[in-house]
Formats: sequence, structure tokens, C-alpha cells
Amino acid sequence: MREGSAMRRADREVTDRKAIDAILRAGEVLYLAMTDGGAPYVVPLNYGWDGEHVWLHCAEEGLKLDILSRDPRVSFAVASEARVVPGRGCGWTSKFRSVIGFGTATLVTGEEERLRGLAAVVSHYSRRPEAITPTQAKGCAVLRVDIDSMTGKVRE
Repeated sequence: MREGSAMRRADREVTDRKAIDAILRAGEVLYLAMTDGGAPYVVPLNYGWDGEHVWLHCAEEGLKLDILSRDPRVSFAVASEARVVPGRGCGWTSKFRSVIGFGTATLVTGEEERLRGLAAVVSHYSRRPEAITPTQAKGCAVLRVDIDSMTGKVRE
């Protein structure tokens, strides 16, 4: 967790690395938060998780890359098994497993690392190891998020 902040519902906090890893492996969408001149900017992205880094792919140009070139600090959120549980009045609730992380995004320039990052993204969705060729990777930029901290939260 970020220094100086505490989760309000500590009974739902997940700090076990294996449990956080499982949530990241089960998620389908990662929400990446950036700061554009003091204003927040959040985008939903496909991602890969290799147990150490979050990997993202995108077009080779665009607002996201422009923002990250000015300020590479990011926050991200992934949720899995999220669902709303109906109730009466204010008795509605949500069930979920989530991870929030903080780190630094780097545009990968080396071909070997770029292919490794794309393989992590494809493998995340195919649920099996995938190799990517330079031909398949043409036109894709890859971002590596070096994680400073992350924590999970579960409400079952």
C-alpha cells in the first residue's frame, strides 16, 4: 500500500502475494490511471501479468503514450469475480476480488523484451504460454509497469 494510507476495511485486505497473484491472473481488464497535467486520465486495457511486471500493449502513438512520456507514474486496478448482490433499500452490496497497484510505466524499446511483454498479454487471455513473432508484433507498442506497491481486497 502507499505510504500514509490505510484500507478502511482491514478485514478485507489481502496482502498475501499468492492471493494477489491469483486475482491478477483471473482478471480480464486492467484500468490504468495516469495524470495529464494534474488531471486524471483512466483507460481500460488488456494486460499480462508475469508475476513481476504488468505488461500492456497499445498503438505506437496516442494520448496514453503522450501522457506517460511526461509523467510515467501510474496506478492500476484489476477486479475479478465482481458482481452486485441485490438487497432492499441501502442493503445492496458487491462481491469482488480486486488489486490496486502503483508503479512506473516504461515504453519497451528492445525487441526481445517487447516480444516477451506481448507474449505475457496473449498468454493471459489464452491461459497457456504463447510465443509472439516479430511479424505478429508489428504495429504494437508495449508498456512494462514496474510495481512499487500493490494490495488486494476481497469481499465474498
